[in-house]
Amino acid sequence: MNIDKSEILALIVEQLDADLSVLEQAVAMAHDTATHADCLGSSKYETMGLEASYLAQGQGIRLLEIERSQIWFKALELAEPTAVVAMSSLVELVNDAAEHQVVWFAAQAGGLKVHYGEIEVTVITLKSPLGRILLGKVVGDEFEIDIAGKQRSYYVSAVH
Repeated sequence: MNIDKSEILALIVEQLDADLSVLEQAVAMAHDTATHADCLGSSKYETMGLEASYLAQGQGIRLLEIERSQIWFKALELAEPTAVVAMSSLVELVNDAAEHQVVWFAAQAGGLKVHYGEIEVTVITLKSPLGRILLGKVVGDEFEIDIAGKQRSYYVSAVH
């Protein structure tokens, strides 16, 4: 596969920018709802304001995660690729059914997906089982991993 890592990086940053914009609006709406006079219950059984405040808090935490991810990817300087999978490697995997998968190894934004032409690129981190097992692998390495109770086999076909 012919892959331009800088174009994929730009797509990731663009997706994070879009996610941040949407989430900022959601946080503002949840905050407004939580503090609106109509949401302040007249009894302990009317909990809409409390529920809205929990929602605002959760969305605020998610907003901080996206901001951290955005900072990490925007500060990322693409180095020459090495043969070893490391932080910021773009890795092509092939499973035992000959299906190709492309992952970007990052410190933030695990699970984020972007489309680069016909290729779907998934960001993975060390927090994921795939990320933990993939770190330090080289082209040609094979490994097995249990994902959702199913054993899967992969080999590393390229590292960018």
